[in-house]
Amino acid sequence: MNTHIRLPEKAIPLLRYLEEHGQRTQRELIEALDLPTRTVRYSIRRLLERSLIMKIPNLEDMRSVFYHISPEVADVETIIAEELAIQAGN
Repeated sequence: MNTHIRLPEKAIPLLRYLEEHGQRTQRELIEALDLPTRTVRYSIRRLLERSLIMKIPNLEDMRSVFYHISPEVADVETIIAEELAIQAGN
């Protein structure tokens, strides 16, 4: 897992939301979290780079994909706690 990429602050609620609610499209994440499109896109990109989430095709609408927590992620809360500790140190 690529852990040297720091997560943006808004990636944390996005990660928690996916853990609690399961796979979602980008549009669903934008609406549910009430965040700007650019912020969600950036957070998704960083989470993908860290291999914390995966994307799978949306078979009902091939123009979009679903994002979900990667199977390799054992404990989302531990990852979030580590990230918050790093952010607090800066």
